[in-house]
Parts: sequence; structure tokens; C-alpha cells
Amino acid sequence: MLPERWTRLIRSHWIEIAWGIFAGLNLVAMLWFGDWETVPFHFIWVSVTLLYGFRVWSVRSTAWTLAVVMVTTGTFILLDGARGLQPIDEVTEVPLMAAMFVGMASHARRRHSAMEALQRVSEDNLTLLERERRFIQDASHELRTPITVALGHTELIQRNSGHELVAQDAAVVADELHRLRRLAERLLVLAAAEHPGFLLKTTIDLEPLLVETLRRWSPTPRRWGLGDVDEATVDADRDRLQLALDALIENAVKHTSPKDSIELGLSRREDAAVLTVADSGGGIPAETLDRIFDRFARADPARDRDRGGMGLGLSVVRAIAEAHGGAVLVRATPARGTTVEMLLPLAQVGPELHHQAAVVSSDPAETVVGQLPVG
Repeated sequence: MLPERWTRLIRSHWIEIAWGIFAGLNLVAMLWFGDWETVPFHFIWVSVTLLYGFRVWSVRSTAWTLAVVMVTTGTFILLDGARGLQPIDEVTEVPLMAAMFVGMASHARRRHSAMEALQRVSEDNLTLLERERRFIQDASHELRTPITVALGHTELIQRNSGHELVAQDAAVVADELHRLRRLAERLLVLAAAEHPGFLLKTTIDLEPLLVETLRRWSPTPRRWGLGDVDEATVDADRDRLQLALDALIENAVKHTSPKDSIELGLSRREDAAVLTVADSGGGIPAETLDRIFDRFARADPARDRDRGGMGLGLSVVRAIAEAHGGAVLVRATPARGTTVEMLLPLAQVGPELHHQAAVVSSDPAETVVGQLPVG
């Protein structure tokens, strides 16, 4: 048996060894069949060119290989010429083939260097993204405890304060702490969305979930309604799904006034369950629809922070929907309201819904944008 070192060498350079054997046989053919030596001669040069395109050796290895091939092929042509089997001027083909090889090798090395640089940039970007994800995840975890403690003390002060001004100030602080807690939770969701353990799926009947969500939000001063509700069961993470549904409703609340209506609905569309949140507010401007799913994007940058939100709601909805193999669709009509649909595969349906960001309608009266199922 061969030593382990030789075995590794053969495995890593088997193609070069095979080419060396092939080139050696062609050199022998150049001597034995001198009257048609141009055929094995070109076989050698074409094969080394193809091999270099596959391997792209270092400059030193390339130079040595080129020198050996030039010397051996040139020598064998001179031998055939000395025997009168070939014109002596055939040796001029050697520098011509070498020049072609050098040109190809130069191009291949530039391309190889560019690909290596691109790979390094890609790896650096992946490293930065992973560091960013870990930072967001760690920061969100670290923020939750002090926010909860501060919120508890603030609410205690608000309830027990005998001074109206102090109670009002405490209420403002509590609102801001609630905002910070929602921000931390949503950042944590976005940071973990692409990891395998993000979802803990169980079979969920969506109708009770929708009714319970409407009951919780009904104290908020809006004209609440429950539209058509079909039976639909999905395999989903209940907590994540509840978070996405609350984010949709929160988005509708922020873009409506107490006199506007917000309607929740549930329907079936082919193999998908469709959760719908529709409002009669001012709608979303058409020029901002293409970026409403971006993180920290607001439909209307001119809104104050209390109405405009943090720009993470729809990003969270999209992340949760996509993690379930679903999709999100937004339909907005200026001055007439917005409808957001979250599509989820029905239980035991099979293949996931595919999504593609696209603008579906160019009608200025109604624009649809989102993550849309295709196929």
C-alpha cells in the first residue's frame, strides 16, 4: 500500500497526474508518428489550457508548467525536423501556442482574483450580519429585564400617586417603556427569524384566535367589526402568530382615527388561510408602498413618533409569515383605507407558498404591494 502522504497527494492532484500521463503519451506519439506530430502537439497545448482553466495554478506553478511544455514540444518538433519528418519552421507554433496560453491564463487569473475578492467580501458581510444579529439579540435580551423592572415601578407610582401631575408624568413614562418593550421584542423576533428553532408549531384553529384578538383590542376607540370568518386550521407557532396579528392591528390603529373602522376577517384561498385586517383610514401613499416591509420604514415619515411607530411592525409580520411558509399582501387605496392580508398554508397542505415582492396594480386609485404567492 502507498504511504498516507502519497495517497493524499494523488487525491488532491489526480487531474494533474492524469494530464501528465496524457501529455507523455502524446509526446511519444510525436516521435513515433512524426509525419502527423501536429495532432498530439495540439492535444498537449489544448489540454494544458483546459486544465489551467479548471485549476488556475499559482504563478510559479504556471510558469514552470509553461516552460516544461514549451521545451519538450519544441525539442520534439526539432527532432522530427532533423529527421526530415516535419518542416523545421513548425517550431514557430510553440511560441504562438505559448502566447495564447499566457493570454488565457492572464484572463483566468484576473477572474480568479476577482472571485476570491468577491468571496472575501461575501464572507465579511456574512460575518458582519451575524455579529449584527447577535448584537441585536443580546441587546434585546439585556433590555427586557430593566424595562420590565422600570415599568413595574412606574405603574406602581402611577396607581399610588396622590398628585395628578405626577400620575400624568408616570403615565407618559409607562407609555414610553411599553414602546421600548415592544421594540425589544420585535428586534428579538427579527434577529431570530431565520433560525430553525424560531417556530414551535402546533395545530391552531384560527377562528378562536381571531375572536380573542378582537376582544382584546375592542377597548381601543375604533369602530371594530368582524367580517366573514371561515373555518381554517394551520400548523403554526401560536405566540408568533399572535404577535404578527397584533402588529397588523396596531398598524391599523396608528393609521386611523376613533371614527374610522377596523375589520378583522378569516377566509380560505385555495390552499391558504387568509387573515385580513382592513381599515377605513387614510391609506398608505403609493410612493411608500414599495418600502413598507423594510425595517424602520414608516408609511408617512412626517407622522409624529406616537402615530408613526417604530417602523418594525410590518417587518415582523413578514418575517413571521415567511417563517411559516406564508406571505403578506397589502392593498391600499388613498383616502379609503388599507387592507393587509397574511396568508398561511393550511394544515397538512404540503408545499410552502412561494413569495415574490411585486407591485400588482398600477391603478392610481388602488395599489397592491407585498410578498405575493406565485405558482
